Amino acid sequence: MAHFAKDTSTPPPQDAKHLAPMTVIARDTRLVGELTGSRAMRVEGTVQGKVQLKASLEIAEGAVIEAEIVATTVRVGGAVTGNITASELVELLAHARVKGDIVAPAIHVVEGARLEGRVQMRLEEGA
Repeated sequence: MAHFAKDTSTPPPQDAKHLAPMTVIARDTRLVGELTGSRAMRVEGTVQGKVQLKASLEIAEGAVIEAEIVATTVRVGGAVTGNITASELVELLAHARVKGDIVAPAIHVVEGARLEGRVQMRLEEGA
């Protein structure tokens, strides 16, 4: 004889990073100064100054960044003038335009991306 019961177990927790809110600098927004934080950020507008995150940074197509960038991962779809340092990965998408040096343990460049600068691929300390 089969016994059927409603499943009352809770679903497994989802990845906390996936659920974490993301800060967005919207199109038609211009920010001048220093951006720091520990949450993911997406830039669709213009940023001048310095960006230092303990999380990922996404630069949307059409965005303009004139800044030194430090983050865990940096995904570039827009224009960046300044050096990029990532502890994990830098990804240059098809419409990316970067004038500056890149330092990261891994880099992914999609056909069509443009880079005017040097690339240094380093492992993190202690790796």
